[in-house]
Amino acid sequence: MDNNTSKQTQVSSRARPVRTAFFVDVANTSHEIVDAIFAYGFSIWGGRFSLIVPCENGAPISEFWPWLRTYDPDQIYSYVDLDQAVQQRVHETLYPAAFQFHGREQDGRAPGLAPNPQITPLSAASVLPLAGLPGGFDGVRGIKIVGAMGTEENDRFLRDSFGYPPPQTRNAMRNILSDAASMLLVIADADLQPRPRYVHNSEATTPNVGTLLTMMADNRRILGMAQLSAMATPRLDLSSRGWTDAFNIVVGDTVADRILYWNARALMSPWRDGTDVDLCIPRAHLEDPAFMAGLRDFLNRRNHVNNNGGGGGGPSRVTLRSISLDDGELEVVAGTMRAGQSWVQFSHQSLGSLADCVPDARATEHADLMVGRPELRSTSGWTESHGLGDELRLIPPSPDHLRHAPVALIDQSIGTWAVDLDIARGIDHSPYTNVQHRWRLPRRLRVTRAFVAGYQLGGQHGAWISPRVCSGGFLTLFSAANAKLPKIILPTDLQAIRTGLESGRDWPPFERGIDQISPEQACYAAERSSAGRHFWGVYQLFGGMNAARSVLLNAFWRKQLEAYGATDQRTDARRDRVEKRLARRLGSGVLDLSDEGHLQTLADIVLQDADVVRMTLPSLDWSDFHDDFRGILARFNADNPATEDLNLEEELRLNQNALRESVQGLCERGVLHQGYEHRCEKCLHRSWLGIGDLKPRIICEVCHGDQPAPIDRPWQFRLNGFLREALQRHGVGPLFWALGRLQRHNQNSFWFEGPLNIYFDEVSFETRRPQTDIDLTIIDNGQVLMCEVKQSTRQFKDPQGLARTMSRLRPDIAMIAVMEPLSPALTTKFAAFSTALDGTGIKPELMTLDAETDIDASPYL
Repeated sequence: MDNNTSKQTQVSSRARPVRTAFFVDVANTSHEIVDAIFAYGFSIWGGRFSLIVPCENGAPISEFWPWLRTYDPDQIYSYVDLDQAVQQRVHETLYPAAFQFHGREQDGRAPGLAPNPQITPLSAASVLPLAGLPGGFDGVRGIKIVGAMGTEENDRFLRDSFGYPPPQTRNAMRNILSDAASMLLVIADADLQPRPRYVHNSEATTPNVGTLLTMMADNRRILGMAQLSAMATPRLDLSSRGWTDAFNIVVGDTVADRILYWNARALMSPWRDGTDVDLCIPRAHLEDPAFMAGLRDFLNRRNHVNNNGGGGGGPSRVTLRSISLDDGELEVVAGTMRAGQSWVQFSHQSLGSLADCVPDARATEHADLMVGRPELRSTSGWTESHGLGDELRLIPPSPDHLRHAPVALIDQSIGTWAVDLDIARGIDHSPYTNVQHRWRLPRRLRVTRAFVAGYQLGGQHGAWISPRVCSGGFLTLFSAANAKLPKIILPTDLQAIRTGLESGRDWPPFERGIDQISPEQACYAAERSSAGRHFWGVYQLFGGMNAARSVLLNAFWRKQLEAYGATDQRTDARRDRVEKRLARRLGSGVLDLSDEGHLQTLADIVLQDADVVRMTLPSLDWSDFHDDFRGILARFNADNPATEDLNLEEELRLNQNALRESVQGLCERGVLHQGYEHRCEKCLHRSWLGIGDLKPRIICEVCHGDQPAPIDRPWQFRLNGFLREALQRHGVGPLFWALGRLQRHNQNSFWFEGPLNIYFDEVSFETRRPQTDIDLTIIDNGQVLMCEVKQSTRQFKDPQGLARTMSRLRPDIAMIAVMEPLSPALTTKFAAFSTALDGTGIKPELMTLDAETDIDASPYL
């Protein structure tokens, strides 16, 4: 099956921040590591929503896995040494473009604590021109960015709640971005002398944190890097009740308290991203009267978070939270804060652990990418473009806020952003006329190399970038200012699936500078088997899945196929026939293959059955079709009585027209051959004369006898020989049954490959001795489903061996599909198969025949 090379391909693309997750050991992480992560997060666009994942025993704690999957990091930076099993789980479930360990550098020196990820995200400074636009009411241009110097620089409240701009951002505000922003430095009077040495002319100062908070209460154009890094950020809406309807203040001095404060920011509604929603306060600050006075001013006049969804009305709310403080201690803190507050309601919550901050299942299941407040002039929508053929050369979209930035600022040094691509498929298996299928790529079967290889961003000296698959199955690349996306090749489904099987485990080593063995690929080689080639031949003959299903799973046409000898149960039926003949010939005796007579009897019976199958080419005439159709129509009407009187003869006439059209369509496609079977009266030779070969007189091809063409016989029809062989010998019918059943549940994307021979080593491939096979490999909305399709339970012989094969090939779902009703024997075998898959991360599923829904018994062809 090849993609359409002449058709236009519609592509939607969107720009968003690079998402980074940090792995830290919850028991051994130091404040210095948290300081480094916070500073890094504040410095990049969208960085305030980076996720810090607590780990225990060398793996993320179990409660965080759902959040981690929903967050969908583009890169993971780990301060924890993870074993191979955890690394494999991360790659198969998250598919990060970069997965790094903050370990020892190649020369053996211990690195610093600052993150140094492979992908450098877009700087938060790029948002400054947008943030500095004139206000809607005062028309004032420019903002102040909080910083600190001297003794105040070590203030943990300032570091955590507002953050400091990195040196390059501060220098930009003194030069190219001077009209957008300048610094407001917290610096004690004693540390300020002499001022010109430390403070630029455009920069303002304030002596302590308390006065800063009072200034911020009166001036909303004073921001911290924490607020800047969250601005204009398309990010997941994980709004959770109890978190989004109150200003969040985390009180405490432990690492867990600080991580709680950091992660909880993602639980606030995106529409609040342009406002202040949280603070992190060390306990010692609660004893400072100047700080408490400034905090009261800040909460009275700058906090507008309430439980009315921003619609006005009702007092502002504050919830105090902590892991290190219990409810009694928090109540004391709340009492202290209530003093002097005129319009703020306080509540408190003591959390047992960081797991108590994890969003619930409803929030993670329904999370969607959104952007903040409308006045930020930013959108998270898709940009549409088109390509022609199988090669796409796309112009990447840029983050919306960059249109406000001066041209001199925009170069590759300001960092990278992610580009998600939603690509229409050229081959559409959708059963619905109003749904066009898209490419939704899997993670466990790494097919991205079939679309685009790793590339260097911005030329030979740029960073090396690995494409990935983001949540939703979109292909994700990375771009930068003035950079081009690499060429994208649209593969056939076979090319994509073979790439995933043969060279899909392409993740790089976890530790830099350490030689590690590359992960073993799923297999050495995969190629279409004989059954696979016949399956695709039948697919092409019918012109697609929907047309094939409408015939192969229709009760009327299944009866005709059975009459043609092309039955689904051809193997079992022939086996039963051979067994009965042996029993008749041998009686109650035991078959002894060392006995020459027994061996000859067996050979004769097998050859006779093979001759019958090969040489019998039945023909059906129009009256056969007509009579069978009348019977099906009568049974259907009996099972589905009409609610009103119908003219049965008129209904029959209308349905017969549908039968004529159906037969004509199959003849046009070559599924049926229309003509006559001619029996020579002279030599008894039988020959087939197609409609295109008919003449007034028929000449026998053997004896050359001459007879007139028939005039009183109904047309006869023969089944396409290839289709007959495919159904009878290769058993492709159940494959279409399984696909037809699975196709019903599809909404966005459904693509597949038929039977494949699998070779696990070079020797087996060179000798063409496959070590196993896969009947169907299906990508259903990004989930990999490998399916073993059987006509009957007795063909399902080795559940444990099949489970071992599936464990090696690593699908998301391993399915057994048996085209007969469920039986106790099948239940037992499937239980053994499921038990053998325990602990592999592969979900076993069973599908059996439901004749009432799987087979179309209606006469409406």
